[in-house]
Amino acid sequence: MAADKPIFILGAPRSGTTWLGKTFEQHPDIDCWYENNAVWSWGNSRNANDVLTEQNLTPKIKSYIKKRFAKRLEKSGKKYIVDKTPRNCLRIPFLHAVFPDAKVIMLIRDGRSVINSTKKELNKPKGIPWIEIRNRLKNVSFWEWYTLIPRVSSRLKSMLGVELDFWGARPPGWSEWIDKYSTQTLLAKQWAATMTIGIKEGRKLPSDRYIEVRYEDLINNPQEEFTKLINFLDIENPSPIIDFAKTTGDPNRINKWKKSLNQNILDEIKEIMEPTMIELGYSWE
Repeated sequence: MAADKPIFILGAPRSGTTWLGKTFEQHPDIDCWYENNAVWSWGNSRNANDVLTEQNLTPKIKSYIKKRFAKRLEKSGKKYIVDKTPRNCLRIPFLHAVFPDAKVIMLIRDGRSVINSTKKELNKPKGIPWIEIRNRLKNVSFWEWYTLIPRVSSRLKSMLGVELDFWGARPPGWSEWIDKYSTQTLLAKQWAATMTIGIKEGRKLPSDRYIEVRYEDLINNPQEEFTKLINFLDIENPSPIIDFAKTTGDPNRINKWKKSLNQNILDEIKEIMEPTMIELGYSWE
């Protein structure tokens, strides 16, 4: 059953996961489920952070998640289901316990680009996202609306033009960082902690279940890199995916951080980020 073998797109928020999801969505046999936090946090929504392991999984929770995926795939009429929930970067053991046959794509991006993009997200005023609200409520039963409260709170602040204290994945320690560190240090710690946990747990999975791919490589060499990715996923007829990637990937976005992050900020975050950057194959210089 295809619902028992979903594809997970993981990575730090603002690392290109939405673009990758939209790229896969061009395939006629693929349905992409975005920001599926209400389903994944069901039964664990009051946890202090977003980390989930197999110890957080009960038979009831497992049954609920599997039923939701089966229902979603049946309704879509597609062959494959792709889940794009960046917070799941902190939940790989939990995901694997629910779906041991799933395939995981860990999307990696230069942390300085991620910080630059997230920093803009924190203070970017937004209108009322009616379509997003409708889609989220439609996918969550009335009794589960409480799982959306944190998201609603951040949205209200954005609509009022109030800068957010925090946004995205919540690794251990996140709440203490808010009052203790500057915005850029907080974001650096968020990225480093999220990616460190993600790659540590991801690399424990069998090699035919887990793959790491760099955002920059997908943008600069879509034909070769997406071919590797599609072969890993064993998907037929890759042309719609590759064609979309070629026409939408923007190489100019790769180094935008160089114009936005001044030397003082880079000096402040280097010690926090550089070890993880090196682990992921990036050079700080």
